[in-house]
Amino acid sequence: MTDLILDFDTSGLDADPICRRRRPTAPDFGVLPDVSAAVLEAARLNWEARAAAEYIGVMVARKLHGLLVDLGAPLDLQTLALAMLLDEQRHAELCLAAALSLGSDGALVVDLDELQQARTAAPLDHQLLEMVVGTYAVGEVCALALVKHTLKALPDSPYRTVLKRVAADEVLHARFGPLLLAEVRAGRTAQWLPNPGDAALRRLAEDTRAAMLRRDVVEADEVDLAADPTAAAGLAQLGVPHPLAFRSAYVAALHVAVPAALQRAGLEISSADATKRSP
Repeated sequence: MTDLILDFDTSGLDADPICRRRRPTAPDFGVLPDVSAAVLEAARLNWEARAAAEYIGVMVARKLHGLLVDLGAPLDLQTLALAMLLDEQRHAELCLAAALSLGSDGALVVDLDELQQARTAAPLDHQLLEMVVGTYAVGEVCALALVKHTLKALPDSPYRTVLKRVAADEVLHARFGPLLLAEVRAGRTAQWLPNPGDAALRRLAEDTRAAMLRRDVVEADEVDLAADPTAAAGLAQLGVPHPLAFRSAYVAALHVAVPAALQRAGLEISSADATKRSP
């Protein structure tokens, strides 16, 4: 893994009102609540990680659009891919604004491989199916469930407002994969994206879910910090839910929300009692 440090600054064009109008306007974060330096740093790191993840999402949607174009997908699907790309760009800017309000210098660490989103040697239709099933029908469905959990867990604040705006876009992102998967299974994409059969589609979904279940989605330092109720409350004020509850919501999404979304597309994968699997 090779890390790249990206400086998310602005150009002189940002002073032009016509250009500036095309960028998102972050909420007024106001005066920071009275929290410890450790809480402030943890929240800053969390928002920086969100901004980096959203920026990688831009590159993911860019790859999706390119594959759709090269395979001759219908124009409406190409438009949706570009809409999701712009959503991710807007999310990255909003999350960065939150990080800057907490003292970030705007320099984010991003994994180079994730940033490049290189194509593989596999056939283009297989690469697209990996994205439709793995990235969107599994990954984005999980992401929507997590942002919904986070909104329920947080008190009102400008940081929650940022996440509420993100959640409004994530509804489309979470619908795209299952809806297109249903089209594939029905044979309506046969001219440009043949159906490899349910066994192959199911394997893509299961492999992605297994890989996601192997990830630890919270930092150990954040878990230790949130063991103090005062610190946990401070993190919540700054847009960071309790890490243990977040981890449990992540596991639950992969065992409940994801199978439900795939089932709506007609593809059955195993579900489970997520509470028995949560750490």
